[in-house]
Amino acid sequence: MSFTSENQKERMRFVDKWAEYVKTHSDKNWSRQQNVVINSSLRSASMTKEQFFKMKGETNYVKY
Repeated sequence: MSFTSENQKERMRFVDKWAEYVKTHSDKNWSRQQNVVINSSLRSASMTKEQFFKMKGETNYVKY
């Protein structure tokens, strides 16, 4: 099995696992966890949240 196909399978397993988690836990619980991941990624990035969302073409985002 190639790295690409194994990587794709691993990604799909993660998506399935995360979808199950989202279905079985409250929005407040899983969104708080996502917030931690996203904020830590943004802190390590070389751009601000506002710059990131502008780059993505998004203008509606929650300011914390």
